[in-house]
Amino acid sequence: MISLSRNRRAIIAMLCLPIPLAGCMRVPEVEMTPEQSRQVLITEANAIIRAVFPDAEPLVAVQVKDAPCGGPVGTDDTSVTSLLTVRSDTADDASDPDEVFREVLTVLRQRGWTIDYTKGRVAGAEHKGMGGIRVGVPESPVGINIGGDTECVKNPERAT
Repeated sequence: MISLSRNRRAIIAMLCLPIPLAGCMRVPEVEMTPEQSRQVLITEANAIIRAVFPDAEPLVAVQVKDAPCGGPVGTDDTSVTSLLTVRSDTADDASDPDEVFREVLTVLRQRGWTIDYTKGRVAGAEHKGMGGIRVGVPESPVGINIGGDTECVKNPERAT
């Protein structure tokens, strides 16, 4: 049996603490259903619009529901994605579309979105756990249009 002083045992114990805790630090992946993934993206798109237009009542439309996205070429229906749009116009006719677009970019960054590109008043962004979106700010009427694809999630009807 090895005999260590009390101080050395305390130091060794402190050094070993991070090892078992490291496994607890990992954020578990939550598997969503296709409907849950749609609701996550709809909720986020509404929040983005309301951050810029607080009184907005965004309109939501699911364009494509449960399109295949699995497999090597994205055509295997064991995983699915949905395409949706969320939009709202401002009630303020004097809004500057360029300023609204700058506000949208600020909100996206604050909410953790990664901006992939901007061109004119259109931006592409992605966020892990939510999917990818394209955000546009039209000039007349000034508003915010968000079109997006949900995360690619397992299709419960084709579980393998």
